[in-house]
Amino acid sequence: MPDEQRSNVAGGHKPPLQLRLRFWLALLAQIVLFASFSRFDDWRYAGMPIRFVETAVLCGIAFFASASSFGQLRFGRRTVVVFWSAAILLRVLALPLEPGDDLWRYQWEGKIQNAGFNPYLLPPNDERLEPIRAEFPDWSRINHKDFSAIYPPGIELIFAALSRFSAGPLFYKLLFATADLGAVAVLLQLLGGRERSADAAWYAWNPLVVYSFAGAAHFDSLMILPMLTGILCFVRSRAATEPAQQWRWAIVGAIAFGAAISIKLVPVLLLPACAFALGRRAWALGLSLGIPALLSLPFGVPRVPIWKSLGQFIYVARVNDAFWWIVEETFWPNPHQKNYSYNLVIVIAGVVVALLFFWNWRRGVFWSLGTALILSPVLHPWYVTWILPLAVWRRVGAWQVLSVTIFAYYLFWDERLFRLPWHSDPWLRGFIFLPPIVAALVAAFRHPERSRGIP
Repeated sequence: MPDEQRSNVAGGHKPPLQLRLRFWLALLAQIVLFASFSRFDDWRYAGMPIRFVETAVLCGIAFFASASSFGQLRFGRRTVVVFWSAAILLRVLALPLEPGDDLWRYQWEGKIQNAGFNPYLLPPNDERLEPIRAEFPDWSRINHKDFSAIYPPGIELIFAALSRFSAGPLFYKLLFATADLGAVAVLLQLLGGRERSADAAWYAWNPLVVYSFAGAAHFDSLMILPMLTGILCFVRSRAATEPAQQWRWAIVGAIAFGAAISIKLVPVLLLPACAFALGRRAWALGLSLGIPALLSLPFGVPRVPIWKSLGQFIYVARVNDAFWWIVEETFWPNPHQKNYSYNLVIVIAGVVVALLFFWNWRRGVFWSLGTALILSPVLHPWYVTWILPLAVWRRVGAWQVLSVTIFAYYLFWDERLFRLPWHSDPWLRGFIFLPPIVAALVAAFRHPERSRGIP
């Protein structure tokens, strides 16, 4: 929200009726458009992916209008009610949507664990799992059947726990949506101040966030919640005046990061920047690596190489990348689309970014993750949700624009639009990436102090 608008409203000027009307109409339009996702979520039918994406983009436009208007209004004590009511309602509307195909993989890996098999050793199409396949009605919907488990041990243990009572898709969605709302609550604490609800709406009401967890049933919210909690703890560690309090917050934050890494490995890339946040207390981050190592023991580590399948998968996985296709089309051909060198670059770049921002660890955390996404050879829409709460925290709006345009990714389900299945044509890359690039350039021009790294 622009500072001059904040000052006018805070100064006691009553917002004009037109502004209130614009807010409620925009929020209503967003809710109606989001509810209409259910009409176009079965992508087995021709034309449905196109209609889904059209509706999602319109919903994103309404989201921008509602979130920006919300930041200019004052509801007094009702602000919290409006904020949480919209956040919860959007997630309730997402629950009936068809889940993504990753959900069947979650259920499968939980099921075989409870049958006594190690998901890191046996891929779904292993003949030893034939009796279990016969009892799994959604076997045909499992993706990448020739790869064993690629997820960290923490989430695998959660899959096993859910499988013990035959949890259905709705329960998974409720769990992921609850964790998502928990992340919203942590973000409010991280933001602080009177404007925190208005700022947090850019995450809490974001259609991509709501759809990814409560609708498509991706588990990334289980990683975002402890990751944000860890960052909040590091902020409070630095703010504390007593050494005991500083260490206490550092240890709790390191444990939270360990939980996040146990769900998804992405927060590992943020540890160098977090080390600068903790200074002499950076030793606590050993817990962040020790916790996932401890949770690996039930799967046979170190005897069982549980990361082998992940290494094989990321070696070949490639879709919708934001950067490397430019390099390959110009001076570095990659005819076999192998990614091992790219993933090494991501790790190195993360360390370099942390070093560049050693004096401002908050920017280091944000740009370490942003750099990883830009350089990733795979960019699924739900990957963008990782950085959205940090983008709200650091007031970087270009990622919000990407959260809307990235919905075009779901056009891949309508393969008639492309020369090759799951291969991004230039028009699709332009639609997804050009608007956020323009938004970033405009923001850099209007706020040059932010581009220079001034907090």
